[in-house]
Amino acid sequence: MKYIECSHCQKRYPSNRKFEEGAQHKKSVRCSNCKKPFQIVVYEVNGGKPQPVENKAPRADERFLSTIIRKARID
Repeated sequence: MKYIECSHCQKRYPSNRKFEEGAQHKKSVRCSNCKKPFQIVVYEVNGGKPQPVENKAPRADERFLSTIIRKARID
């Protein structure tokens, strides 16, 4: 089960695709319980202990290098 958790009041919300995309871009949301903003981190329960889901978004330098490589192939 994937979920996000408010870092202030520990309220948990079920994760969905929108939250997972937001986590890749380090977005924040406002908790409906305590009304404070928190950064989205998607957690997954594996055997009882929650683990953060690895961010699979490419880093900026990786995107830059892939653009250079693509342009070099075209030329």
